Amino acid sequence: MVKLMGISKKWQGGGSSSRVTSPTAAAASAAVPACPRGHFAAYTRDGSRFFVPIACLASDTFRQLLNMAEEEFGKPGDRPIVLPCSAACLEQILAASKKCTASGRAKIW
Repeated sequence: MVKLMGISKKWQGGGSSSRVTSPTAAAASAAVPACPRGHFAAYTRDGSRFFVPIACLASDTFRQLLNMAEEEFGKPGDRPIVLPCSAACLEQILAASKKCTASGRAKIW
C-alpha cells in the first residue's frame, strides 16, 4: 500500500497535495458550480446536471425514479447519481414534487 502511494505521488508530480494535474483540468473544476445546501447533484440519461432539493425524497415518484436508477445503473458508489430519464421528464417530476411539498401533503421530518 505504501509503495502504491509513492508511485501515485510520483505520477502526480512529486509530493504535491493538489489533485489537479493540468491547467485545463483546474479551469474545468473551477467552472463547476457547487451544490447548494439542502440539495444533491444528479444527472439525467442525456447528461444534464440538476441540483435536486432533498425535500424531493418525500415524493413517491422521485423515490421510484431512484429505485429504477439503482436497478439500471447499480448503486452510485464513487460516481454521480444518474437518473433513467430525460431532462424534460426530470423537470416535470421536480415541478410536481415542489407542488406536493408546498401544499403540505408531503413533509420531511
